[in-house]
Amino acid sequence: MPDALTPGAAARLLGVAPSTLRSWDRRYGVGPRGRSPGGHRRYTPDDVSRLRELCRLVGEGMAPADAAERTRDGGVTTPRPPAPPLPRAAGGPTGRTTPTLQGVAHAAMRLDAALVEEILEDALRSRGVVAAWEELAMPLLYGMGRRWEATLRYVEVEHLLSWCVSSALRRVRGPARAPAAEPYGDRPVLLACGPHEMHSLPLEALAAALREAGVSHRVLGACTPLEATVAAVRRLAPRAVVVWCHGADRAGETAVLATARAISGSRPRTRLFTAGPGWRPVAGAERARDGHLTSLGDAVRVLAPRAESSAAVAPDR
Repeated sequence: MPDALTPGAAARLLGVAPSTLRSWDRRYGVGPRGRSPGGHRRYTPDDVSRLRELCRLVGEGMAPADAAERTRDGGVTTPRPPAPPLPRAAGGPTGRTTPTLQGVAHAAMRLDAALVEEILEDALRSRGVVAAWEELAMPLLYGMGRRWEATLRYVEVEHLLSWCVSSALRRVRGPARAPAAEPYGDRPVLLACGPHEMHSLPLEALAAALREAGVSHRVLGACTPLEATVAAVRRLAPRAVVVWCHGADRAGETAVLATARAISGSRPRTRLFTAGPGWRPVAGAERARDGHLTSLGDAVRVLAPRAESSAAVAPDR
């Protein structure tokens, strides 16, 4: 069995303890189907696929015995049940855990990127970008950040989770049919970070939500130089500009003021918004902008108002 793994190698690949693999084999009969010439357990790719499915089901809240029943007889092809609705917790990111939250958190702790992205993409497809971001991705990122702050551990998990969220968001597709007549013509929404802002995931979530709603947009990404934002404004004549800032930074305020000067007197008019927790009340910036977007849902209501009426309907794929 040239592709077979030792128990230790299989455990490292799956992100579980070797004792867990032995327990699943002894209790539920979900284990390796082969042995080395010396009689030692060896895990084939099929064995690992079954165990990966078992990890996923247990992570989503299924009892190990039931999960083993599903996977023991080639259950990796068993159709997955619809994911349960994600309740909106009144307490925000610290609200109670749901099976889906638990499942993706466990997968992230095992560094199982494929499973993390699979669960995230399921949520994005079935619930839409705003709900998947506010009720799944954002609480996960917040919780992992808090865990790192408390223990100074798991930074690799936080980085992997951020990458998976970004990857899943970029795969969100727009409407299958051409949207109704765009009241703003072809003028896009321009999304940019402050000059020193590297925390761009919320801006990527906004871009995915606009794409889902069929709204034309352009993204300049993290650490957008002031000159680049101004140049893009002058070239695109966007109908709206959003400048995102996570951490307090005077350079972000300078970017807003410079952008306001670039769009001053534009016809048709360009609206200017700030977003993110890094903005402080500054007289000049307050007068220059049209408003502050407090959440992804708020941003979609302002920038894609037609999407609000169909928010409960999953987008066509």
